[in-house]
Amino acid sequence: MPSPQRDYLSLLLDHYWFAPPVALWRAVELRVLATEPFPRPILDLGCGDGLIAEVLFAGEAPLETGFDPWWAQLRKSAASTMYGNVQQAYGNAMPYPDAAFACVFSNSVLEHIPDLPPVLREAQRVLRPGGRFITTVPSDAFRHLLAGYRKRISVGDEAGAEAYASSVDRKLEHYRYPTPDAWADLLKEAGLRLLYTRYYIPAPVAAIWDTANVTYGITEGSSPFFRWLASPKLKALGYQRWVRRQVVRLLSREWRSAYEMDVPEDGVGAGLLVVGEKA
Repeated sequence: MPSPQRDYLSLLLDHYWFAPPVALWRAVELRVLATEPFPRPILDLGCGDGLIAEVLFAGEAPLETGFDPWWAQLRKSAASTMYGNVQQAYGNAMPYPDAAFACVFSNSVLEHIPDLPPVLREAQRVLRPGGRFITTVPSDAFRHLLAGYRKRISVGDEAGAEAYASSVDRKLEHYRYPTPDAWADLLKEAGLRLLYTRYYIPAPVAAIWDTANVTYGITEGSSPFFRWLASPKLKALGYQRWVRRQVVRLLSREWRSAYEMDVPEDGVGAGLLVVGEKA
């Protein structure tokens, strides 16, 4: 069982020192996910390089299976000790028997898949009766909570706000932002039942994340200085170990309250936890 007491912010800043906003978002996600039960065996849908599983399930037995369509990512997850088995596969054609898993888990993957229903049907197929489907995705409020969007809306520039949000969509390759009700419909069509949803990344944290993407050179048109400083091409110079330590030391303190902040009751956040079940 993951631990909600683990300091995911410091852990992920250490891993993602070269992209601190990624660390902040992922850390909040893992703090939320750590409150969920993950029955075994687990299928990690879109496991990538295995880092998320390594941090979330640290100290536990390896996850049974992970898959991803990209070889470069899979080589890293295969080299880790976090999976009993990893395979190259696509979500709409999972190479596993019916009812093989008690849990299908996916962290910030489904928003990048153009055609989602076939993937959800496959998740339903490989789940056992009573099995859990757990995913984190950007929410239906994501675009409207971006600092750049809100800044433009505040001066009545609706076209500029929409253009800004659309530029973020393109940069991040996001295809959709279903509401909780829409997720219930999507799961139902796939043969799954929505148990509950939970918003995370409250508005102030979404604003910090969006602004930090500019500060750290992730958003197009932002200052390239930090991106240059963190370039892998400069690793041999040795100074990046010092930069890494400073990023962890400074931002784990500066972003602590943002990391620990919850969405107010009946409020919305930029991220959404979706938990479903196979009947």
